[in-house]
Amino acid sequence: MRTKRVLLAWEQGAGFGHTIQLARLGQRLMAAGAEVVAAVRYLQNAGPLTEAGIRTLQAPSWPAPAPRPGDVVPASATLTDSLARVGLRDSASVRAVLRAWRELFDAERPDLVVCDYAPLAGLAARGRARVMQASTAYCLPPADLEAMPLFHHFHPPAHTDAEVLASVNDAVDAEGLASIDRIGGLFGGDDAFVRSFPLIDPYADLRAGEAEGPVMEGVMREREDGARSIFAYLHADVAARPDVAAVLMALADRLEIHVPGVEADWLSALTGAGARVHRRAVPMADALARSRLLLHQGSAGVAADALAAGVPQFTLSVHVEHYLNGEALAAAGLSRNVPLFDPKARADVDAVRAWLEDDDALLIAAAAGRMHRAMLDEANPLDMLTGRCLDLL
Repeated sequence: MRTKRVLLAWEQGAGFGHTIQLARLGQRLMAAGAEVVAAVRYLQNAGPLTEAGIRTLQAPSWPAPAPRPGDVVPASATLTDSLARVGLRDSASVRAVLRAWRELFDAERPDLVVCDYAPLAGLAARGRARVMQASTAYCLPPADLEAMPLFHHFHPPAHTDAEVLASVNDAVDAEGLASIDRIGGLFGGDDAFVRSFPLIDPYADLRAGEAEGPVMEGVMREREDGARSIFAYLHADVAARPDVAAVLMALADRLEIHVPGVEADWLSALTGAGARVHRRAVPMADALARSRLLLHQGSAGVAADALAAGVPQFTLSVHVEHYLNGEALAAAGLSRNVPLFDPKARADVDAVRAWLEDDDALLIAAAAGRMHRAMLDEANPLDMLTGRCLDLL
């Protein structure tokens, strides 16, 4: 009997969060006897997968659609709008990606495709393999949604659900695939697993059940008594903003920082000012255990780590998913959020310092940490996701 094969697919989004979490799942599936291959959007982010011994391929790229006025909007108001801008509004682009996925599936012959923010991979896999949709909450709306919710009022949506649905269906019809009857059908499959805590699920009120929880590397420890460091985990383009750079310099004497992929000398001024600069990624459990505050962009994975560790957060959100996470944390008393895509917004060192010294924030974060660690102890999301993938196989 042929060994069962799993293909891990990642199409949209950026950063290492996608490949880190797929690698954790892939390792478990290989340990259970499956063969695992990954097709990823950015090969430069494939390190976690290759280090886990997973063969890695370039995923089909989405051709950029012809530009339209208003395309340069930093934070789309709906998920439909975001996906339209990067290709789904153009049926020819959609068809090209579907055809490329089908050719890849013909070559790899997967029995199961695990989709991490990979809607076209999921559509192309129907009838060829079982499909598990597994992603963070923002990237995985319920498959029965008739309309995507409006997330903010900074900018109005430029595309409608009907427009994108028609574009996608033109392409799937041309490829001989079954059409979808609602916008949520982009995220349909045989099963779905939401890799976020319910607290930061923007579709929580629209789901039939709760989000299952983040796929973590290990047990997150409680923040240490007397922890005083500020841990900053930022993308280079955010850390380089003049207002953010000024905040980092002002806090350098208490700062630990990691900026993935940055040149070695880029952070030399911070080192000279007394900051502890990490050239390589550090285990989040270790960094958060000694931190009084986490400064980051609001990514779901990092936010989940801090939630479980009981560490207050300060989010500098640069697009809508990060903004939604930051706002949800702020509403729970766990963070302060600055939407950097708003032209009027600026990072301010006084605001960070005030939050850093807020003792009530520490108490609230500690309580949230106990609650979220208990959730993970009761049902480990990585165990659950692995088991459900094996059930599909």
